[in-house]
Amino acid sequence: MPLKFDKKKCTGCKVCQIACSAWHEKVFNPEKARIKIRHEYETTGLKIGASTCIMCGKCEEVCPTGAIKSNGRWMEVDRSLCDGCNICVENCPTNILFLDAMGKAIICDLCGGDPQCVKWCAKGALSLVEKKVKI
Repeated sequence: MPLKFDKKKCTGCKVCQIACSAWHEKVFNPEKARIKIRHEYETTGLKIGASTCIMCGKCEEVCPTGAIKSNGRWMEVDRSLCDGCNICVENCPTNILFLDAMGKAIICDLCGGDPQCVKWCAKGALSLVEKKVKI
């Protein structure tokens, strides 16, 4: 169930990133979020984009330790198997995967099926796409 981002509705407030980092990391730090909102000003106005996990399964395919798996709805990282090799990060087509301070892979797990980014987006720019990922 990947996230759907509607850039026409997004204001670039990054509340989704703050909600994500608060839920997972217990800090209000957009840099630690599993979703990234980008915005920049151009001559034509504000340009907004987002990087989210598209649940493509590429990270699972390339993980040499089998630490990343799909449960049929989202991707999960088994931290006991992750060795921090960074191969998943290098192969992520949306550049949303990263390693945490412990050197373990971090990927969107849709907050266990209740994504806080969707819940907290006041403009409704984020929603879930009802589509199962490969297993």
